[in-house]
Amino acid sequence: MKQSDIFAESEGDNWLERNRALVGRDPVGEAIDHLGLKPQRVLEIGCANGWRLAALRGKFDCEVHGVEPSMQGCIEAATRGVPVWRITAESLPAGDEAFDVVIYGFCLYLTDPIDWLKIAAEGDRVLKNGGHLIIHDFAEPALVRTSFARRYSHRDDLLAYHMRFSGLWLSHPWYKRAYVGAEATRDESVIVLRKQGVIEVLP
Repeated sequence: MKQSDIFAESEGDNWLERNRALVGRDPVGEAIDHLGLKPQRVLEIGCANGWRLAALRGKFDCEVHGVEPSMQGCIEAATRGVPVWRITAESLPAGDEAFDVVIYGFCLYLTDPIDWLKIAAEGDRVLKNGGHLIIHDFAEPALVRTSFARRYSHRDDLLAYHMRFSGLWLSHPWYKRAYVGAEATRDESVIVLRKQGVIEVLP
């Protein structure tokens, strides 16, 4: 069984219950403020119960949508008036270039390697040219260190992947790093990529 199926079945709800204490601590919001972004349409993949999206909507009066495998998370997001699709990241039911900000909310480390290229393609597809893609996840391994996986501490049949997820997008010339922030007390980081799809047409 794929990890995405396990999270949709039960582990998504378990993750939400274990991580409620982290709700409200928002390095993603700090990155958005640092860059002076004024989002208009935001998609968060791994949105938990929609708390961050509700906060961004309140601050910027922007349109928000979420993706979340946890049924409980979707129910709680609905009470905040946040629309959420109960799916996983490799197949997004949004139109092309539908969002100017796409956030991966501490979820990529639990995705299936077989889906990584699909996830990157879908994130790129729904992000507008000139938009920003934000990855909040474990700190990326240094360039000299090989990516690795370890047993997920809450379930032996799942793996947690530590790798340069930003590289899935940075391998494309349209993406450039706009911001890198690290949490001092946790092994995590926020990386913001800007999509600037401009190709010089030579005579």
